[in-house]
Amino acid sequence: MKVLKPIAIATCCLLFCAIATAKTNTPPFQPPVSPRATYNFNPGWKFVFGDVPGADQPGFDDASWASVSLPHTWNETDTYRAYISHGGGDVGEKMMGIGWYRKHFKLPAGSDGQKIFLEFDGLRQAGFFFLNGKPIGKYENGVTAVGFDITQYANFGGQDNVLAVKVDNSTSYKEQATGVNFEWNSKDFNPDFGGLNRNASLIVTGKVYQTLPLYEGLKTHGIYVYPDNIDLKKKTADIKVESEVVNETSDYASITLSAIVVDNDGNVKAKLDGTTSDLVAGQSEMFTASGTLTDARFWDTTDPYLYHVYSILTVNSKVVDVVDIHTGFRQTEFKGGAGTGGVYINGKFVWLTGYSQRSADDWAGLGGAYPNWMHDYTMSLLKQSNGNYVRWMHVSPEKVDVEACDKYGVVAICPAGDKERLVTGRQWDQRVEVMKTSMIFYRNNPSILFWETGNTIVTADQMVQMVNLRKEIDPHGGRVVGTRDNDDVTANNALTPVSEYYGVMIGQDAKTDKVTGNDIFRGYSLARRDKAPLIESEDFRDEAGRNIWDNYSPPHFGFKPHIVEGAGGRPGPGSDSYHWNSESFCLAGAVRYNSYLTNRIDNKDPIHAKWSGYSSIYFSDSDADGRQQGSYVLRVSGKVDGVRLPKEMFYVSRVMQNEQPDLHIIGHWTYPQGTRKTMYVAASHCDKVELFVNGKSLGVQTKAMNFVDTTGRSDRTSTPREGEPTGFIYAFDNVTFIPGTIKAIATKGSKVVAQQEIETAGEPKAIKLTLHTGPQGLVADGSDVAFIDFEVVDAKGRRCPTDEGRVDFSVSGPVIWRGGFNAAMLNSTNNLYLSTEDGINRVSIRSTTTPGAITITAKRDGLTSGTITVNSVATSITGGLETAPPQGMPGLVAAGK
Repeated sequence: MKVLKPIAIATCCLLFCAIATAKTNTPPFQPPVSPRATYNFNPGWKFVFGDVPGADQPGFDDASWASVSLPHTWNETDTYRAYISHGGGDVGEKMMGIGWYRKHFKLPAGSDGQKIFLEFDGLRQAGFFFLNGKPIGKYENGVTAVGFDITQYANFGGQDNVLAVKVDNSTSYKEQATGVNFEWNSKDFNPDFGGLNRNASLIVTGKVYQTLPLYEGLKTHGIYVYPDNIDLKKKTADIKVESEVVNETSDYASITLSAIVVDNDGNVKAKLDGTTSDLVAGQSEMFTASGTLTDARFWDTTDPYLYHVYSILTVNSKVVDVVDIHTGFRQTEFKGGAGTGGVYINGKFVWLTGYSQRSADDWAGLGGAYPNWMHDYTMSLLKQSNGNYVRWMHVSPEKVDVEACDKYGVVAICPAGDKERLVTGRQWDQRVEVMKTSMIFYRNNPSILFWETGNTIVTADQMVQMVNLRKEIDPHGGRVVGTRDNDDVTANNALTPVSEYYGVMIGQDAKTDKVTGNDIFRGYSLARRDKAPLIESEDFRDEAGRNIWDNYSPPHFGFKPHIVEGAGGRPGPGSDSYHWNSESFCLAGAVRYNSYLTNRIDNKDPIHAKWSGYSSIYFSDSDADGRQQGSYVLRVSGKVDGVRLPKEMFYVSRVMQNEQPDLHIIGHWTYPQGTRKTMYVAASHCDKVELFVNGKSLGVQTKAMNFVDTTGRSDRTSTPREGEPTGFIYAFDNVTFIPGTIKAIATKGSKVVAQQEIETAGEPKAIKLTLHTGPQGLVADGSDVAFIDFEVVDAKGRRCPTDEGRVDFSVSGPVIWRGGFNAAMLNSTNNLYLSTEDGINRVSIRSTTTPGAITITAKRDGLTSGTITVNSVATSITGGLETAPPQGMPGLVAAGK
């Protein structure tokens, strides 16, 4: 939930006015002005790594410290460089320990006598906060957002304030009060990007106000908005608001709550009448308001429509607080059963299809700290692959990622925090506390349908506790509680299904004893599937880098596993676990996806008709899970690489998840002379696929192939066996490479429904640069990022797909070079040189707080250099506060987000 200061609300409304006037000639709704204002607290920090005595005091001299802006992590320079062991220990050095941040700021004019709050959307791992030399609070869980009431500690009247934060990202950190460590504070399952690595805000309110949804730190619940009595045919719903209200004046106040529902054109769609109550000084109370929304657009994965709900407080008819909640309304059902079970949104079965993603959502060269719009960029790619589902892994996701799911119509699983094990005592209590805090923070986000209590076994009693927590905190949100890998058994081994949905991993429920009806693996039972949806949570754990096409492409000619011999001749520590190249990765992935898709709902075989959703691990390559001394510096299970460049599996996923006809030729068409190989085409919703070389047909395939493993089995259960059907892959054997074009055409009946053509590239001639920025350009706020694609192209501008040479960069202007990475090369990040992979790679630059022209040149001997110039745009920062929100998701900034 975000709000704007009055001037920003007015700007927002002017935009609405222009849109609404053009469409309806009706003035848009203009929210009333109130004391509430939110300021961007990201810019203008000083930072040093190490524990510095006296850094909490306002007079401390921090002039020699580095100037940074949030989000910031001190591990952006030392990750993706040295391999780490599977246990999480470092082979090379890594900055783990204590870092200090300091920020000078002045409260805005007119804030005297008001309430002042700070919100941090998260940090890693623990933080100790000091304002003007006084401790104002601590934060230890490393997962959730946290808030602080700094009213009594702040200097008003234009005086200087100094906030100092001591951050500790040690994995050995223990909770101060109990001496117990947080189980998820582990950099293998939860990549550790230490620092103030998320957004921060300063919020001003009046003394009569609606609380923030920040249970961590403030113990407040904020505002809960939800629909009731949904009538899909009539397009109506009762919208209800529950708002926690506090009176911190010195007298009683007669307070009334009301609310307005506004669409994206600024039209008022519903007026909600609420309660009036007299609160004495210091009293808090839950206020309610309700009304009917007509002609409603309900949020779903194909039409993720969001409304603005303005929750308004008045005292004696005077407006004292306005909060804008950007949310959507939808009807959900979660059904068990073989034929009709599954997840239903707005009365329709939805096949959940997508990916599991580390909640760090890290970006090579930048770590886990980068601007909002780049999170949006990742989610837009996920949606372009026709995914509609993401399971955030192990710990609750970042706020901006959840808002991106809302925007793009991507159903999300939100966990609490864990490290794949059963815990009890204080560690279980820590998990429950994080789950409660996350529920309060995210219960207005329509994309979240599932609360995940654990990534491994949770006992029946623990699950009952979590279900009761959902009923207490989120009883009307249309969500359910479950876990990934839960037995639900009592002491006498009797089945007692408790979960409201069931998540599994790598097909653990795929085999069933047809006589007893009991599953073979781990004591699972069909009783679970028949009670609630059964959803794959992390399948296809195999890996393949983007850099190796197939067994026929130079310079690699296939993936050569890194093998360290161990006892008995088996690969030992430091060996690669997987063996796929980009092409075979696609074939194996298609086998796995098809095995789920064909068993999602099957009335002919109810024993195996189970799946309500499918999730492939990961969407983007990540600095996670530990990395032995093998072939890559990060885990390469992603469908895009660590800087979001698509692998071939991205396009195959797009085809498989498409509800419309689609097609993709796997690979390229620039091989050594005389190459003869099988060419593969991924296609969906068609009767046949025909392949052409230089216009000559090579034949027609009418049936997707069976997989043939030519590279050797891996040791993972997700690896397909020879003869398993892919369902989507059409194979054309013994295709001889001839320079020119290769073209695939998919038909249904007599109609062409999809096609693609690839040309042979010539010799490398030039370096081509392509700039990517947020919707406002590169903002000079000290934390915004632009990234640049550099390609090696031939004389006609076609990418040279087998180029893998070094490119050197020079940069000038007010900018910080962040560079990129080579996934199969040690110490490649943050350098002024980088190699292409399959003819392309990507580098990043970060703005400073000084606007101006920035020039980047890329060169290699023998090629025409590429040059690009970008002007970083000035932003208004006054007294350490920025009036504009962080550059975020297109369409949401102007709408008050």
